[in-house]
Amino acid sequence: MTYYTKLLIGLLLVLSLYSCEYNDVAVKKSPTPSSPSPSTPPPSPPLPECGNLVITGYTNKVSYFPGEELEFFLQSETAHSFDCGLGFYDVNGNLIFRSATVLLHQTIYSDEPWKYGFHFSSNGKIILPPSLASGIYSIENKISFVVKSSIRADITVVYPSNTINAYNPAGGKSLYGFNSSESEASAVVSFLRPMDSPSEKDECIECLKWFPTLTDIKINYVADIDLNDYSSFQGKVVAIIGHSEYWTRKARRNFDHFVDAGGHAMILSGNTMWWHIRYTAKNDALICYREPYLDPELNEDMKTVRWNEQILQYPIVSSIGADFDNGGYGLHLDKGWDGYKIFNPASPLLEGLSFSKGDILKLPSGECDGAPIKAWDADGFPILDSDKLGFARLELIGFDRGSRGTKETIPTFIVMQKHHSSGVIVNVGSINWCSPNGMGSQASGDKIKIITKNTIDKLLTGENVFSH
Repeated sequence: MTYYTKLLIGLLLVLSLYSCEYNDVAVKKSPTPSSPSPSTPPPSPPLPECGNLVITGYTNKVSYFPGEELEFFLQSETAHSFDCGLGFYDVNGNLIFRSATVLLHQTIYSDEPWKYGFHFSSNGKIILPPSLASGIYSIENKISFVVKSSIRADITVVYPSNTINAYNPAGGKSLYGFNSSESEASAVVSFLRPMDSPSEKDECIECLKWFPTLTDIKINYVADIDLNDYSSFQGKVVAIIGHSEYWTRKARRNFDHFVDAGGHAMILSGNTMWWHIRYTAKNDALICYREPYLDPELNEDMKTVRWNEQILQYPIVSSIGADFDNGGYGLHLDKGWDGYKIFNPASPLLEGLSFSKGDILKLPSGECDGAPIKAWDADGFPILDSDKLGFARLELIGFDRGSRGTKETIPTFIVMQKHHSSGVIVNVGSINWCSPNGMGSQASGDKIKIITKNTIDKLLTGENVFSH
């Protein structure tokens, strides 16, 4: 064998050894995906969506902070238990996350479920994501709950959970005879039952869908029951929306304290603060007897009757400048305008709308609040009774004609300030401002959004909201 032959064989041997070593490293760094480690179980197939298999249900509370535990109780028609992925949605119907659960066919274990709750078996508990933004959410777009803010916000929006519960007939009765079994209303209604009151939710739904579009504003959402805690009044403005009819004394005191201390309020509601209520010791039911002699409470200040009753010594107008007695029902067919006739087109709240005096802001309203009227001017416009209210500043923006029994009433859209160091209150006086007939309507929806945005911007920045 020649020298050159030996050299060639040596080179081939070195190249062969190098190739084997390189391929071995490559395999170690990039294992074949189709060959998992024996210790790693194969991934489980995704659960089917629960969807319409969830008929109704409820949660263990009305409101939660992010990171808090939420327990849910769901009704389903499934004859046997069924594993599925439960959808959690925001107010605009966007899926936020899913959680595994087992659906059951539930039975009501309560003799008076409207009063004591349904006592369904629990379908599970979840820890709400710590990063979940404050808002109104629902389970399968059916079971609503509130997520509060864990950080300071600009505006606090109050979800009318008390009114939704009051009108809710689930289990057989509500606070009203017209939708209760045997026409006998209950004086106590539980939060631990399905909240099947679509009309009361509709009265606030358009505002709830619109607020999240205001991306430059931090919003904290709370439920009525949270108003008993003064720390719930975050930021510079509190917004009362929809049909906020049922208030505790503590909630009203906290509201007044917030405004007296310089906080502002937007009352995008009607029939506001009409009934005084209490909660049960566990805060799981609402109490309203309506007549003093029916209420077993001995303390007269705590009787659950209309706030305007003499026994409570706390008239509604002292807090928000208007009430249902003066506003009544806005759908007055013969003399009203199904909206507000503009009295003060120079109001800063109407900027960008080019209203003239006497123009109509279309807003068909069921129940309305009105400020006291002392006279009418030569042009047929009402003059507010400033002496009766005793506020530092009071201004009428628009008015309608309504009725309450045989009495003619005047629903009003006003702006007021109780004293010069207090905050400002803008009171639109209608349960339909935030409804499909208001903010959601083709006739005036865009105008109502502009007025509401003007109000928010000016209250947050401290701009003037009075025309003089």
